[in-house]
Amino acid sequence: MTAILDGMHRLDAAHKRGEINAIDLAAAKARLLDSVPDADAPETTVFDEPPPREKRTGIGPTLLLCTLVMTICVGAAMLLTGDIMLSTTLAITVLAAMTVVLFRQLDG
Repeated sequence: MTAILDGMHRLDAAHKRGEINAIDLAAAKARLLDSVPDADAPETTVFDEPPPREKRTGIGPTLLLCTLVMTICVGAAMLLTGDIMLSTTLAITVLAAMTVVLFRQLDG
């Protein structure tokens, strides 16, 4: 592409110096532009179909299991310590762990 631009600049400089007239300038520029090959449309590529994904069991069983584990943890903490703040902290920690597990399961 820069060769074409250089050619255009040389033709313009020759025209300014008076070496070629306006008609010859237009004809030379047309020949220069005609020398550029036409760009063909890109070929369409047929892609193979992606491999089938493994069937997931869903998040229902995992959510049920996590809820059961969280309930047991909170109940055990309340029975052992009697402290509601400790039980709440444990419940929040287990809930955060469940969230991570569920998102990993959704990602596959």
